[in-house]
Amino acid sequence: MKKIEIYNVLLFIMGLLLLSLGVVLVVKSDLGISVATSLPYIYSLYFTNLSFGQWNYIMHGISLILLFLVIKRLTVKHLMSFLVAFLFGICIDLIGGVLAFYTANTLIERIILFIISSVFISIGLAFLIKSDFPILPFDTFIKEVTEVKEIQYKKFKTAFDLTCFSISLISSILFFKRIYGIHIGTLVSALILGSMINYCLNIMNEYVSGKALISEEKMDRLLEFEFINLSKPKDVVQ
Repeated sequence: MKKIEIYNVLLFIMGLLLLSLGVVLVVKSDLGISVATSLPYIYSLYFTNLSFGQWNYIMHGISLILLFLVIKRLTVKHLMSFLVAFLFGICIDLIGGVLAFYTANTLIERIILFIISSVFISIGLAFLIKSDFPILPFDTFIKEVTEVKEIQYKKFKTAFDLTCFSISLISSILFFKRIYGIHIGTLVSALILGSMINYCLNIMNEYVSGKALISEEKMDRLLEFEFINLSKPKDVVQ
């Protein structure tokens, strides 16, 4: 069967919009959001001068700063990763504004909304992965730290998620004297979202072929261009 050929940039745009829509809907379901998303969400509820979307790219930006402190490198890929987070934050605010009128009133509505949001998030992330564009900074942080420090990915990912969870939980209790954002849906997402994304990606790989605007070799060279590299050993003067 001939695959449908779609430009990677279109896959990226569709993925970003679907992911943003999914995040907005899962917040509206009030059944719990992902661990990574809960952190900017809680801070946006307390520090209301900045929006949910703005707190998203601020948190992602902090993870890139931490990454630089660990690997001591700054490349085009890292800046592109932050650009993805910035666009993600803008899309969240725009879609959130459009859907501001809607509220899920009953438990059935909230459950249906949670299921729909999980589907959108899974398809959106599958599109983003298929596009071969730089990933969001949280994922960049985990991927590169595990590679540089030779840490098992699964263990470090779990530690990262637990850290985000702990900070979210402590912040929510300190700010509001109750827990916001973390609910049964947070656990459900942690258990099934990975499998859903993998399922969507497998279907996409079967029927869709990504088409790059420039060659993979040129793109790799561009993304790996270094602005700063403090990890290289200094030349020894004889």
